[in-house]
Formats: sequence, C-alpha cells, structure tokens
Amino acid sequence: MIRVIRLAAMFSTEPATVCRMTFSNIAQSSRRLIAARPLQSCSACHPANHELRPVLRSQLLGWRITCPLCGGLLRHPGGHDRPSPFSRYHGTALIGERLLDNEAERSVRTWTSPAEIARLLLMRRVTRPISRGYEPWRFRVLGAIIPDLDDVVEQRSLPTPANPILPLHLRPALLAGVAIVERAGPEILRMLRGQMMGANKARFSGAIDEIITHTCRSMASSQLQLI
Repeated sequence: MIRVIRLAAMFSTEPATVCRMTFSNIAQSSRRLIAARPLQSCSACHPANHELRPVLRSQLLGWRITCPLCGGLLRHPGGHDRPSPFSRYHGTALIGERLLDNEAERSVRTWTSPAEIARLLLMRRVTRPISRGYEPWRFRVLGAIIPDLDDVVEQRSLPTPANPILPLHLRPALLAGVAIVERAGPEILRMLRGQMMGANKARFSGAIDEIITHTCRSMASSQLQLI
C-alpha cells in the first residue's frame, strides 16, 4: 500500500503532495531548501515535449545545479534561463552541491552541517566604510567570500525566511561558498563574524559558537577513541 501511495505521489500534478510523500527521509536541516513547486528541470531527462510529466525529485531540490541522473546542468522549467555570472566557480560549486546532497540524502556531514553554513552565508553583512548609497538588503556574508555577488544581486532574487532558495543563476555562488567554508574549517567563521554588526552579529556569533563547540567535542571524542 505504501509503495502504491509513493508511486501515485511521484506522478501527482500537485507538487506539495510530492513534497510530503517523497521527502520524509531528507535530513531536517535540509528541508528548508526543498521547494513546494518545480524550480528546474533537465532538458535531457525531462524534455518539455514529454506527454506525461511527473514531478521529479530533483526539480524541487534547492541545492542542486546539475541533474543527479545525467550530470547535465539544470534549467529553468519555463525556458527563461539567465547565464550564471559565476561560471568560473563551477568546479567548487559542484563540491558544495555534493556536500549539501550528502547531508540531505545520506545524513553525511564533515565538521558541521553544510545546510547551516549556507544559512549563515545568506545572512546580511555590513560593508566598511559604509557608502552614502548603502543598501542593507544587497550585502550578504557570502559576498565576503564571492565578491562578485554584491554587484549582480537583485532584491527580488535574494532569499527570505519564506523563500530561502536562490535562483539557478545565483546558486553556484552559494554552493561554492559552502565548499570554501567547509574546506577552510571553523576559523573562517570567526573571520566572517567581523562582517556583521548589531542583532545580526549576535545571531551569527551564537550560531558559530555552537558549531565550534560541537566540532571541538567531536574531535575530542574521536581522539579518545584512538587512545
């Protein structure tokens, strides 16, 4: 019976039903990156002229830029693709995609949660010196790692608590940022704290202190097991 329900969900025309039925095994930390409606598709595995159009799992995953079946780049389902200004970060973005996918699909992490890194990178930061035309919405922590971001973002394309997923043309920057922070380790989070101020800095500090404390405990536990 469960198998029949899941099969029906995969071919349902209601994306919200698909989301409820097929993502129960996704890590809790990654669920905010799952969309209620299709965000993208693969032109090779899900062609536009296909008569029966099931909603594929990969169409709802806000951390993917490539198709998990063929490895091709995902496209906007309506054909309104925008070229990504972050193509030179493609290799690093693929590492970030793999980190987020491993956490979401297999509950595999390294020293911390890649989804939590992504959340921290999307918090607002403050540039110094503050210019006359400073627009607080434009500058995110991610821009301290991927400087190109500040010049290309648009207010409607940035994430909000209700819609935390970046559009496809900006997503490689976030994935590359996740990979860079994961590779650099906890120290880079302490450095990024200097990009914040006020309530945002307090929230960022609280989050990274918890991450660093947990990391230190995990390392200490691993060392004890080696004794």
